[in-house]
Amino acid sequence: MRVPVPRRSSTRSLLLAAGLVAAAALVLAAHPLATRFIAGRLRASAAARGLSATWRRLAWRWRGDVRVDSLALTDAGGDTVIRVRTMTLAVAPLSVLALRPRPRLVVLDGARLRLKARAPAEPDTVPDELPPAPPERSARTANPERARRLRSSAEQAVRMLFLPARSLPRVMISDLVVAPAATEDALVQGVRIDTFRVDPSAAGIRLRTSGTVRSDHDIPFDVAFDYGRDDRLAGLARFRIPDTRRRTLDTLALRIDGRVRQDNSAGAVRLGDATRVTIGALPLSISGSVWRRGPRVQLDLRADRLDEDEVHAALPPSMLGSLRDVSVRGTFDYRLHFDLDFARPESVEFRANVIPHALRLDPARTALNLALLDAPFTAAIHLPRGRVVTRELGPDNPHFRTLDRIDSLLAYAVVTNEDGGFFRHRGFNTDAVKRAIAENIRAGAYRRGAGTITMQLARNLWLGHERTLSRKMQEVVLAWILEHLTGVSKRRLLEVYLNIIEWGPDVQGADEAAWYFFGHGAGRFTLDEALFLTTVIPAPTKWKYRFDAQGALRPFERAQMHFIGRALVAKGWLDPAALPPADSLRVELRGPARSVLFPAPADSMPPPPAGSI
Repeated sequence: MRVPVPRRSSTRSLLLAAGLVAAAALVLAAHPLATRFIAGRLRASAAARGLSATWRRLAWRWRGDVRVDSLALTDAGGDTVIRVRTMTLAVAPLSVLALRPRPRLVVLDGARLRLKARAPAEPDTVPDELPPAPPERSARTANPERARRLRSSAEQAVRMLFLPARSLPRVMISDLVVAPAATEDALVQGVRIDTFRVDPSAAGIRLRTSGTVRSDHDIPFDVAFDYGRDDRLAGLARFRIPDTRRRTLDTLALRIDGRVRQDNSAGAVRLGDATRVTIGALPLSISGSVWRRGPRVQLDLRADRLDEDEVHAALPPSMLGSLRDVSVRGTFDYRLHFDLDFARPESVEFRANVIPHALRLDPARTALNLALLDAPFTAAIHLPRGRVVTRELGPDNPHFRTLDRIDSLLAYAVVTNEDGGFFRHRGFNTDAVKRAIAENIRAGAYRRGAGTITMQLARNLWLGHERTLSRKMQEVVLAWILEHLTGVSKRRLLEVYLNIIEWGPDVQGADEAAWYFFGHGAGRFTLDEALFLTTVIPAPTKWKYRFDAQGALRPFERAQMHFIGRALVAKGWLDPAALPPADSLRVELRGPARSVLFPAPADSMPPPPAGSI
């Protein structure tokens, strides 16, 4: 008699069923042990990032779900940096049998992430340290530990790109707030995610999210992307940008259509050359790659034969702002190249080029007085917090000084501190951008900007100081126009700048500053006076902190002044013998600023005029 042999598929089914039963029995039997194991792993994972983890309740349920209620992650200083109301993680049962647990569901509700405080952005060339920031936080001193953490965060983000996209878990996040520490110069002050979903399907994955970018004016957004099994990436992102003039919300739409391929053998995720990004109806070509090693990010962007009508149709009025009052004829091409290796930040490459084709200003349709800067005019100077003051830039203002009547020592010191490449660049300094990226990565935080004197001029004359990305974009464009299309010389741009910048309360321009601090005009400064005035520009309302109670310069101020002096020597703008040691630098206040630093006692004030009470 022949014994029947079971078919292989039946045998596998029986083994699988037996395994599932055994696994379920093991989970039920080991419930307390599993809970302790998960708690230990959670604490260890937090500790590896310098955090301690606590929670109100952690539960392991028989079907493979882990739920944590009231999770808090606290740093070494006792500050809570992450707080989560509820987190649930469900593991695929078969992955447990293979001893390689794989999540099938991630649910996060009510999370708050607070980012660490950072130092304010600093000038292009020389750092500006104000108390109470300690000297070691200078952007010129690398912070290896913070740099290591930044690189680790970049590596984690890149690893997510290599996750098997077609087998991602279902992700549902609601009520997530990312809140950076408050700073005066931050363009983005936080992000609120109302909903975030990743839904796998047989066709690929679908991502949906909505929320608000927080800045001086909040920007609601919603994003929808689909990534198919054929590597096609298609989606739409919409941002609703407030227009403060019209008190409306304008929609900026960005569409992407292309291919994204995970090349695991090369350790790279590649964006196909045929990928298109459309801003409104404005087409751009984009390509790039992200490499696991480094990690390294490379991106190229190009647009051809753009004209004014296309740009105005693509960008909403709220983004264009004052650019709506500028009209040009002709067309231009745009090219951007970016290549950053986090392991070698000093090798960063950045190029941004505008290639004009018969591009010129149309004076008849341009309302901004861009082309009139060469003649005397009334400047409406925009200051922080929405303040506006006016100054006549011409002979009617006794404090107006042509550049040849301002001590060159001050002019050179200001250029050195604010924009070391001013006489070389054409409005936007790509070398400064590269230096800023490299130094920020070495410092492990955002510590340096890449603004130029021309950009500051555009901001002070026409744009104001709103902390928004659209204002920064307008600033860059106006700076390019000033230096390429107006015919205004570098000397005149610097002259206007030195006559309008803020140096104290209602103190605008070099001559007013000279009288306010020293009781004399801007035609002649001592080296100490010129260096001091230069350090005041980045924070004119905080100049008093540069003196101690006796009116002597604080050590950090003398060190900064000496650093600027050494930079002047290096540029050949100062005789090395003229620069004394830092400890010998002295400033004596002889103008109205002295009474601000040393206010008269109340009992020594003169009596009020008769009849005023």
